[in-house]
Amino acid sequence: MSHAWCLQSSSNGASSAVAVQPGLLLPCGEAGAWDEAGVGHAVVRYFLGDDEQRWFMWYTGRSEACRDMDDIFPSSGSIGVAVSSDGINWRRGSGRIEGSRGPQRSLDVGKVLEPNGDWWWFDTCHMNVADVQILSSSSVSGGTGVYWMFYSGGSFEPVSLPAGMSQARGGWGVCASLDDEGGDLEGLRLRPGLAMSQDGRNWARIEAEHHTGALFDVGKAGEWDELFVGGPQVVAAGPRDMRMYYHSYDRARQRYVVGLATSPDGFKWKKMGPIFEGGSSEADFDARGAATRCVVRDIDTKQYFMFYEAVGADGGRSIGLAVSQDGLRGWRRCPQPVLEGSGVAGAWDEGGVGCPWAVSMAGGKWRLYYSGRAQRGAGAWRGIGMARSVEGGPAFEGGAMQFQRHAAD
Repeated sequence: MSHAWCLQSSSNGASSAVAVQPGLLLPCGEAGAWDEAGVGHAVVRYFLGDDEQRWFMWYTGRSEACRDMDDIFPSSGSIGVAVSSDGINWRRGSGRIEGSRGPQRSLDVGKVLEPNGDWWWFDTCHMNVADVQILSSSSVSGGTGVYWMFYSGGSFEPVSLPAGMSQARGGWGVCASLDDEGGDLEGLRLRPGLAMSQDGRNWARIEAEHHTGALFDVGKAGEWDELFVGGPQVVAAGPRDMRMYYHSYDRARQRYVVGLATSPDGFKWKKMGPIFEGGSSEADFDARGAATRCVVRDIDTKQYFMFYEAVGADGGRSIGLAVSQDGLRGWRRCPQPVLEGSGVAGAWDEGGVGCPWAVSMAGGKWRLYYSGRAQRGAGAWRGIGMARSVEGGPAFEGGAMQFQRHAAD
């Protein structure tokens, strides 16, 4: 298969040839970069100024030196930031940000957070970003707006890998089939964390009430979220109404499930239990549930749209859509995925797509940022791509359900 080629600049000014494939915006980094071995989990925000748009992308990546969690948490490792003027062409860095101040601050890109060196914290093994927002709080900076990053962090605590969670064959030698319990795995135990920043680049972890510094703990033995708390994405639904949507793997039901926690201030959270679990039939594209997701309240319909990573019976990943009137209950599931793996031999997203991030644009249009895998059900996310809602295309409950991959000029 032939591809067009472009030049991509690295943080030191060097350029390297990168294959341009449909949808692909940000491939894995250059050799030796902090994100050389995997790239995914995009969180995209844009801000409108007097005469410009400023786009930020916080994303997760890992180097070859990082622990490989790809068959469970693809590309999880450290967190970085890239910037753009249009949300399509991104400036990235191959190393840690320089911490620039003044005029150069807007060009400072690269790794911003990495696993914690303090052994008692929850995020010592690997981490991945789930959400970044500008929020105000009377508890921080006198009530001025600051960046809040919600992320998942994994520790070196060994946890038994449950049946059905990994499709790997021989990856750790711990998962022989979908019906067998595996051995112990370090890094499986994820907890939710919070970091804050004045500029979106220089971050300080917030030590919360849990003894590991996490915002809250996993569930008790036998509960649906006893294994981990993944992808803690937050919606500020109103005054003293912050909602955290997260997922876990229910050991008893052998499926991924989305749950909800609520908070009046972003610091103290109360679990509300499971709210969505995908399809009910083995033939459904989300037969094994729903994992990482992006919940957005639509400006036009006032409904809550959940774009979610659907897990198929064979471990394959696609992106589904569910809609709710209040974002709490009554989620109505679109019966087919809104985006699937390209299926094109050799393509960066041939094997599957996930980690959706939806951005509402003018005129009822949507951009859907996503991560892509080269192999079905296994391996790292190999890049971050973008698809646009098809104007005049089919809709589900007022939400776009047909997306077309971005094509490079």
